[in-house]
Amino acid sequence: MTQWEKKIEEKFLNILRERPEALEIKNPSSAARNLADLLSGHEPTVFHDTNEWNPHPECMQDLVGGVIPDIVLRSKVSGQNRIYIEVKDSKPLNYGIEDSQVVRYFLHLLAMSTKAPEKGAGDIKRAVLLCAPSLWFKDKHNAETWAHFLKHFSGLAKAFEITLGEVHADTF
Repeated sequence: MTQWEKKIEEKFLNILRERPEALEIKNPSSAARNLADLLSGHEPTVFHDTNEWNPHPECMQDLVGGVIPDIVLRSKVSGQNRIYIEVKDSKPLNYGIEDSQVVRYFLHLLAMSTKAPEKGAGDIKRAVLLCAPSLWFKDKHNAETWAHFLKHFSGLAKAFEITLGEVHADTF
């Protein structure tokens, strides 16, 4: 993690607490246009760079063993992790193109949460978001890994009501 990533995370979290509607989602796979849309009026429990994000660390070891997303938003309604946010400044996603961080987070979210935690109960919508400067998404290597993820998982995400999207750090 770079010093700039830490600064992006801190700024993101400050805006999340005060004005989640200001955190615009670019190229979303759903109708959600910003973090407020995903939060649906709920205040999440925030996990920032801590292994406490995973309430079941013994599960899915090959997929997420030892991995810590930058930011995880957990519902106080269901107790489920609902939004995973990976923050990048200039470095590419970790691991390979087929098993990148976002692939791992998406599969974990899909397996460990439900569309509607309780019948009729409202909750935070599910999402995997990548937050980085606009230039990060234009870098050939970064764009290839991100595009591969979107190409192969957008259909599954739509079927299970999980938003995939970008938050451009230079817009907040």
